[in-house]
Amino acid sequence: MTKGPRLDRREVIKLSIGGAVALWLGSNIPAFAQSTPIKAAWYGGQDTHDRMQKALALFTEKNPDIPVSVEFAPFGDFYDRLPVQYSGGGAPDMHRHSMTYLFDYIERGQLADLTPFIGSVIDTSALYPGVVEIGTMGDTVNAIGNNQIAVGLFYNQAKLDAAGVTGSLDNLTWDSFREMAIALGQAGGEGHYGVNDAGGFAGLFEVFLTQRGKSLYGQEGGLGFEKADLIDWLTYWQALRAERGAPPPAVTAESAGFQNAPMVRDLAAMQIGWNQQLVFFQALMTEELGINACPSLADGANNGHLIRALDFWVCPARSANVEQSAKLINFLLNDEEAIAILGLTLGGPASDKAAAILAETSDAPSTKVLNYLNDLRAVASPETPRWIKGHGEMEALLGRLNGEVGFERTTPEAAADSYFDEADFVLG
Repeated sequence: MTKGPRLDRREVIKLSIGGAVALWLGSNIPAFAQSTPIKAAWYGGQDTHDRMQKALALFTEKNPDIPVSVEFAPFGDFYDRLPVQYSGGGAPDMHRHSMTYLFDYIERGQLADLTPFIGSVIDTSALYPGVVEIGTMGDTVNAIGNNQIAVGLFYNQAKLDAAGVTGSLDNLTWDSFREMAIALGQAGGEGHYGVNDAGGFAGLFEVFLTQRGKSLYGQEGGLGFEKADLIDWLTYWQALRAERGAPPPAVTAESAGFQNAPMVRDLAAMQIGWNQQLVFFQALMTEELGINACPSLADGANNGHLIRALDFWVCPARSANVEQSAKLINFLLNDEEAIAILGLTLGGPASDKAAAILAETSDAPSTKVLNYLNDLRAVASPETPRWIKGHGEMEALLGRLNGEVGFERTTPEAAADSYFDEADFVLG
């Protein structure tokens, strides 16, 4: 069950505006005219907004010569606005960037080269492999990761215990996961389901493909899998929906936002998402949540999970404050107090240093996430593949086609044909 009232879209925007004003008023700069402020921006939920503002307030306290203004919004609103800001020259000097759209901006030459600041201003020496490399094209560093995350399966412990399926989490395969999800849906009664419909979640589809020795995208661009893989995937989720293992598309359509997730609304016993989201879900629920690896192939040597940076700090190429922004990036990556303040709100730790700090300061849900990542490293793929330009469109298409299959407006076979046709156009 949920704790506290829901926030609608309008209320979130109000909080965002109020947050920006609060940080400006809290600055120790006596007169902004004496120094040009840098504008920092990010997307996320209220926990991210709160923690980022605290971290930036600490930055301005330690760097009184660098005033900072902020903008923040939910993910969708953020990316509705960002292209307009870039085209009009009003983009933030430094902002959070998802790999969903990162390479669209890199290939258009819209991001600054951070290479001159590596080592001298931004210390990347302790960051995990891939955190810098994913955002590096040739000799140019356009983005530096602020996390390492993986897909995870969250579950309501009490519901699994009541249904007698907790043991099914051990050595979880796609077949046993289907059986468990259906059992949980049936145990919950009418209008209850085993797990959220993750058929449109590209992150989990990528795990599924990696287990098959394939990938979302090929080495030379284009898709890295066959139509048969996508047909199998869409068919799997359609079968789950048919037996209440997953909710129908009408329910999924109303599940945007953490507070509306089926698991939070007591409509499902499990939820699949990015590992750090356990913390956000737990804050909205009274029942204890756990985290487990997602299903894998019964005879697969690789469980397909990828641990890598998915969100990055970047600066626009047109920014006049790249060096000042680089100092802020370094602060968020390396300052011990900032690392503790941010916790897991941006994702898992990007370095052993951050992991050690969080291990000492984290609450119980965060500790579960840290332990999950630590255990997962022993069996996860060592690869840190990039998504590519056009990924955002392909991810949205996967979600749309999964929904159309759910509404029985199309078949998995026809949906796969549409996906591949669109990929030819989007990816070239």
